[in-house]
Amino acid sequence: MDAFQTYHYKVAFALKARSSFGTAFQDFFSTVLEKTHGANFVRVRAFGSLGDKGCDGYLTSSGRVYQGFGKLQDAAVSVATLVQKIENDYKLAATHLNGIMKEWHFAHNLVDGLPTEAVLKLEAMKKDYPETVFGLVSPATLESMTLALSEPDLLQMLGPAATAEDSRNLNLAEVRAAVDALIASISQGAVQSSKIQPVPQDKLAFNKLPDHWVHLIAAGSKNAPHVREYFERHPVAETGDIVAENFSTMYRALKLENMAPGEIMDALYERVTGLGFVSAARQVAAQALLAYLFDACDIFEDHASKVPA
Repeated sequence: MDAFQTYHYKVAFALKARSSFGTAFQDFFSTVLEKTHGANFVRVRAFGSLGDKGCDGYLTSSGRVYQGFGKLQDAAVSVATLVQKIENDYKLAATHLNGIMKEWHFAHNLVDGLPTEAVLKLEAMKKDYPETVFGLVSPATLESMTLALSEPDLLQMLGPAATAEDSRNLNLAEVRAAVDALIASISQGAVQSSKIQPVPQDKLAFNKLPDHWVHLIAAGSKNAPHVREYFERHPVAETGDIVAENFSTMYRALKLENMAPGEIMDALYERVTGLGFVSAARQVAAQALLAYLFDACDIFEDHASKVPA
């Protein structure tokens, strides 16, 4: 697996983690643990009124119990409820699994981070229950575990990932298909023509994009002229402006939500590719289109000193 495949799998993982809600996250988490530990990991699920006893998975070699928390779709996280769940789930496991549990680890998909109150609760529990080793599985930890899996396992879980060679072979038919899908989804009104400016050399660094996105956009920039030419030759002259305006609007909205730069780029990428597994050819097309938009229209920022007054 080359570096570009790793970059694409980082994006695929981020989108998977953010969009796996409730039990879907617990299922994804358990699958990663099964592929990592084999028969040493036991997947656990609730059976009717019996519940899961505070255990979503068990690592037999260490007596480690895992309890997962998957954020519900579009629901704000109640800090009080989350803190109470952490302690209640531990107490359930301690009561029902006392004979086999030596460790209790809490896994979650809160990609923006745990609230301070939850961290304080876990630290307090370490003091209150010294007989148990406590641990935390964050999205970053789960990402590392996932990316350490074999290439066949990653293909099964996250789909294909474009290679460096793929990125050098842009398929304009994929660009056309992606643009057609975008145009079909956009409610069109009056469109202002985008003023194309050369991209500043330091724009990637200035916007504090994560390393994998820096590499993907830099590579996509080599294909951006083909995207520009495609828009210039499009039979509907304003197509490029419509797409640029739509992405500019989406970028501003995501920025107002205080999303991190990498998370914003993930969301813009998914706007191009759609949900689910994405072919390598479509990944390269999305990479090129985002690079073109990054270079040519108002997504992400220039230095204030470089913005015309």
